[in-house]
Amino acid sequence: MAGRPNKKRKRPLAEGVPRPPKRVKRTPWEPAPRTVRRTALLVGLLAPVLIVGLAAVGSNPDYQAPCAILAVFVLMAALIGTLLVRATGWVLWPAVALGLLMLALPEQALRAQLIGHRGVRTEVVVTAAHSSKSRYGTVSWSCHIRRADGQPLPHGTFSGAGCSSNLSVGQSVPVIVDPSGWVPPVGIGEDTSFSGATLYAVPGFAVLWAALVLGAGRRTLRERKA
Repeated sequence: MAGRPNKKRKRPLAEGVPRPPKRVKRTPWEPAPRTVRRTALLVGLLAPVLIVGLAAVGSNPDYQAPCAILAVFVLMAALIGTLLVRATGWVLWPAVALGLLMLALPEQALRAQLIGHRGVRTEVVVTAAHSSKSRYGTVSWSCHIRRADGQPLPHGTFSGAGCSSNLSVGQSVPVIVDPSGWVPPVGIGEDTSFSGATLYAVPGFAVLWAALVLGAGRRTLRERKA
């Protein structure tokens, strides 16, 4: 005797009972073309100016902490805006890389440029020395200094040649000082040529950021029209 197929039959609805509506597939939310265009312009053009500008102002130790915090917030907002411009694809990761480069390079690069162009060799006296140990076991020293001629010295700390132990306290050592007092002093033996050269790469990173974001916005709008 052949087995009966095990098929479930739908029971007919009782009279007067409405048929339940079919489920409608929800389409993901998409920003309006005007929003995409405006966001791309703001993120692509304004964000790199703010990030690089805040990082450059942070080359002065007096403003380093608040400028770094603001620059990080601007970068985070810019990355969120990049996702708003184009939520799919690989745009986010190059934006993260370029943003971190614009965040990290201007400070040291500007310090190196200022010291290299207008730094003056000055004799200072070490007043205190402090050591710190990294997780890899490397010991680094930083020294508090004052000018030997008694004139005021902004940002009176440095690390480098002449600052190597507690025995440095009381000794007179030469350092390179920025006459305007914007950047801190550096040791005589410190090589700042590479850091200074990176300053010319920062505008290139900003241009790449702008091209990336504006190109992503143009591609999103083109796909909407297709």
